[in-house]
Amino acid sequence: MNFSLYQAEDFASDESFIAYYLRTDESAIHFWEDWISRNPEKLDEVLNAERLIDALTLRLPVGEFNEEKNRFEDFLSFNAVTSEETEIPSKKFNGKRLVLILSIFFTISIGSIFIYKQSKNLNTVQGYATRYNGHQKISIIWLSDGSKVTLNANSTLTYPKKFSAQKRDIKLSGEAFFEVAKDKSRPFTVDAKGSKTTVLGTKFNVSAYQNTEKIKVALFEGSVEFSAAAQKQKLLLKPGEMAVFSASSNQIEKTNFDKNDILEWTNGVIAFHNASFKDIQSKFLNVYGITLLSKADNTHWNYTGRFEKTDYLTVIKSICFSKNLTFNQLDQTITLISKK
Repeated sequence: MNFSLYQAEDFASDESFIAYYLRTDESAIHFWEDWISRNPEKLDEVLNAERLIDALTLRLPVGEFNEEKNRFEDFLSFNAVTSEETEIPSKKFNGKRLVLILSIFFTISIGSIFIYKQSKNLNTVQGYATRYNGHQKISIIWLSDGSKVTLNANSTLTYPKKFSAQKRDIKLSGEAFFEVAKDKSRPFTVDAKGSKTTVLGTKFNVSAYQNTEKIKVALFEGSVEFSAAAQKQKLLLKPGEMAVFSASSNQIEKTNFDKNDILEWTNGVIAFHNASFKDIQSKFLNVYGITLLSKADNTHWNYTGRFEKTDYLTVIKSICFSKNLTFNQLDQTITLISKK
């Protein structure tokens, strides 16, 4: 199958792509994340397909779903009888569109039941929702209080569908930028890898990926209170300040930061600012799902570069050119090698 020829409606009617988008099939998720990372020129079609699927997604309770499903089956049965009695001119039949509609209906319906049952078992009883972004995906989530969350790639946000009257608590794994609606009566708290960032209404960025040692909280507006799990000390931040907690040293530091550098990711920019190999390794895994290894003679170097909506091969080639390296790739692993 030549997926490079696919348009948005082709992706949206592909059963495997739908399973990838609905997160119901691990093999489909792995395949499409890898394919999309290798074919960035198709990103617009992919995003349009996701919007189409999202617009048609049914998230009904099982009882309502079965009722609608029966109605649809009755409709198909009626039209099957009618088609035997009436000749329909072939020029009016759009087979591709029919396949698209039926494929999306049945695949999404099955996926919706799965998602409904899973969410009911996991968190619907408590009124929670979970949003996960795959590699190279950024999404915007609006919370019930009007707060806006921009969620980065390979990140998960768990939040109440409706906040309580006393507090606003959410959980983050990965990175997100928060624009919190002001509410003095209900503190807004982000739990990330055991750390807690508490605000009343402000704008701030939290980076707390599971595969990185450090947790970073950068404040843009207002004020925040930051504390780490192993720390009794609480750190208050002012705009332009960033808290950095290191798990290895068990210490919290306060630094300044460049606002443009912190928020480049929200515009699809992959940026390295005097980044070490370890920093680059972490970003490749989180953004692209690529494991970066090194057999180079020297990895004690730093790299600066900026890439806008760029595939990982372009990035790695730029790094290799700058540092006089070459590379080998095997599946989702890239190994850097010194040039002879």
